[in-house]
Amino acid sequence: MQARSFSIFAVASTLLLVAGAWLLAWWLEPLYGDLTRLGGYPERDFGWNQVIDEFDPPITSFGEWTRPVDILVIGDSFANLRPQQQWQNLLAVRTGWRIHTLDVHHVDVDQLVRSPIYVANPPKVVIWNVVERDLVDEFKREPTECPKAVITPPVGLVTPAPLSSRSVAIMRPRSWSSVNPGFVRTWIYHQVWRFASGADSGGTLRLQLASKDLLSSRISDQLLVYENDQRKGAWKPADLERVRCALAALALKFQANGLTAFVTALAPDKSSAYRPWLREPEKIAESRLPDLLERFPVPDARLDAAVRKSVSVGIRDVYMPDDTHWGGAGQALAAEAIMELLVRLRTIVADGERLSGVQGIPVGAAARK
Repeated sequence: MQARSFSIFAVASTLLLVAGAWLLAWWLEPLYGDLTRLGGYPERDFGWNQVIDEFDPPITSFGEWTRPVDILVIGDSFANLRPQQQWQNLLAVRTGWRIHTLDVHHVDVDQLVRSPIYVANPPKVVIWNVVERDLVDEFKREPTECPKAVITPPVGLVTPAPLSSRSVAIMRPRSWSSVNPGFVRTWIYHQVWRFASGADSGGTLRLQLASKDLLSSRISDQLLVYENDQRKGAWKPADLERVRCALAALALKFQANGLTAFVTALAPDKSSAYRPWLREPEKIAESRLPDLLERFPVPDARLDAAVRKSVSVGIRDVYMPDDTHWGGAGQALAAEAIMELLVRLRTIVADGERLSGVQGIPVGAAARK
């Protein structure tokens, strides 16, 4: 073959391969979820097909904290992943409260409570919003003591007053500009691995649901979950007690100014949320949040109960089918549960009042004005 012909052949072959990769990537549909990306599953099968509310731009703030706020959220990806879709916006719309969010992985609590903005403009409430599977690893150090937290109502948190801001309903992106041809290689690798070994790979597990009505994906009777959700199966009672002690210590640090209330909003793992609806639930570790939240030292929004109730009545996409995080329904229920907790806490006015009836608060705990 002459050099010119060979060059033309090489260029044409390359263009065909690139075009083929683009077409296959488009057929698989643009990547969106972390579970489809890690496990090499196509969005056409596991992508969400309901609308989700977005606020563009977000009506709450994220990142560097520079202005006074009513509520300071410190959280992981359940609080930070997609700012336009986060529950904080929904809470702000319902209440008018000013909300800012920090990434828990970039926060030094001791420095934060001594920072000029925290000292000069303490938030009325700090919300610790993290996911179940990371709780024990987050607090690996054995505490030297287990302090007794004092339950503090949110001083100065104004009566909720809805805002006029409106969200926009969006669908999962399917445009050519969102296509990622590099995913084709990942998809082929995982397809070959699954065919050869019969096992999942990449950190994603695929499970069979007993119902087809809980997800909006095309294959709605299969559930993708994060493999690390299984870690909670090895937790011991001492691990849970260590988490309680660590959160009690955090509460005391944030509340030392006498003006800030500390609450948690612990998000259940996706596998915890859907375990009762699996064909073989025994393959997945049970949720440990109910055990952890017994004798819990600080108020918690009990998102586990809210999620369980929503899934049990057939609400779709409480968690995104292709992702380990909440869908639109999950974001909404998180905002509702957190608002209900804070509104209940606002009613605590008597010094030393018994706090029975407030989820996550031990009966007989002391309350300060």
